Amino acid sequence: MKTYNSLTRKKEELIPIKKDHIGMYVCGPTVYDEPHIGHARSAYIFDVVRRYLEYKGYKITFVRNVTDVDDKIINKAKEGARGQGPGSSLIEATKEISKKYLDAYHEDMESLGIRKPDREPKATEYIPKMIDFIELLIKRGAAYEADNDVYFDIKAAKGYGKLSNQNLDKMEIGARIAPGEKKKDPLDFALWKKAKEGEPSWPSPWGPGRPGWHIECSVMSSDILGDEFDIHGGGIDLIFPHHENEVAQSEGAGKRFARHWIHNGLLTINKEKMAKSLGNFITIKGFLKTRKDPDYLKLFFLAAHYASPIDYTEDKIEEAKKEKERFRILLEKIGKLGVQGPGSPARLALKGGTGRVQEKNIEEFREKFESAMDDDFNMPLALATLFDLVTYTNKLMHGKDKFTDAERAAMSAAKDMLIELSGVFGLDLSKEMSAGEIDELEVKRLIDDRNAGRKAKDFKKADEIRKKLSDMGVILEDTKDGTAWRRKG
Repeated sequence: MKTYNSLTRKKEELIPIKKDHIGMYVCGPTVYDEPHIGHARSAYIFDVVRRYLEYKGYKITFVRNVTDVDDKIINKAKEGARGQGPGSSLIEATKEISKKYLDAYHEDMESLGIRKPDREPKATEYIPKMIDFIELLIKRGAAYEADNDVYFDIKAAKGYGKLSNQNLDKMEIGARIAPGEKKKDPLDFALWKKAKEGEPSWPSPWGPGRPGWHIECSVMSSDILGDEFDIHGGGIDLIFPHHENEVAQSEGAGKRFARHWIHNGLLTINKEKMAKSLGNFITIKGFLKTRKDPDYLKLFFLAAHYASPIDYTEDKIEEAKKEKERFRILLEKIGKLGVQGPGSPARLALKGGTGRVQEKNIEEFREKFESAMDDDFNMPLALATLFDLVTYTNKLMHGKDKFTDAERAAMSAAKDMLIELSGVFGLDLSKEMSAGEIDELEVKRLIDDRNAGRKAKDFKKADEIRKKLSDMGVILEDTKDGTAWRRKG
């Protein structure tokens, strides 16, 4: 199994540090606003990576951090504090903001069916360990204190710029030191920021203050996963400066840090960057309110390679809706035939004779799916394999109204595989088999009445019956072989 490593800029074999166990750290949210579908893409991509690695038999320790103290959070809290009058506490307002939006993030992840991390450390929980880490950097000559701030010394870092593939000399061109900063080099970055009046702060050897953004990930990852771990993930926009600075800090402290770096591409809306000022800001809640089914968003994400940019349009969501419908229609067709469980005599009969051929044909789709995912998590190709399985199974059923037990078993085997492999993508198709309480005998009776009305040219009656069925959650399809029905999506 090979993954593209952003650090080496090539595909490399994923060989765990510990046999059959993978430590995975992904940069999580800075909780100052409602989560949007760009956040959803990154969270979903790494959820699929985790699910597939588990499918392959690995034990995963999945860590996703929360930045709950930051300039953006404090600025949001200042807006609220101003609205509450002079007696309000900025510190309390900051806590309320971070809690409000972390709760919103958790709610949205649950609504999307994205699994919780094994560990979810918060920045404010790790400040004592961050202070210890910073002291170690100072002791090793990789950081320095200046007027109660602490900065990382870029010149002390070996190979700074290797993750983002930038030259240090070129980076320094145009870089400036902001007023009030006492750092030695424009590219030096803050590890500890001295306290400003009214803002959240913690005691430290350099005076009260709070940590810089970059230091938290180096400290959390090494504390939970060890000084060297298997995978570090995040959006491509984090490569510089955030991830570059993580590497510099961790190596400056004598740690080997992450072996594989995986970065997901960014999302645009109708070829524009998402922004509230442009009126194209789509929150996760907003999407689910209008579209209802999170699988539409997931299928849209799966249409592009995880590392590529992706552009959101309503037409693409409509296409994803049609794709979901293809799964639904097939599963309902198979469901009406009678399900043959894996241990049934008919399914066991697949192991011999012509059944062996059918079983082999169905199993080939699993092999193609795994081959795609083993090649740098090629999700579009793996998804295409699932649709090939749908096409293959529909061909098995085409033009037949009676099936042998072996044929039923083959189609049940295809259904089980489709549900299993789609589960790697977090698409819970198993519920499509029993969605809604519909009386099938009543549906058949109404279809017969409608057909009788059409034969008698009583089209008003036929239309009334179609509407009644629609109200029951049934869609009719008139074909040359008669009238078929399915549940609404």
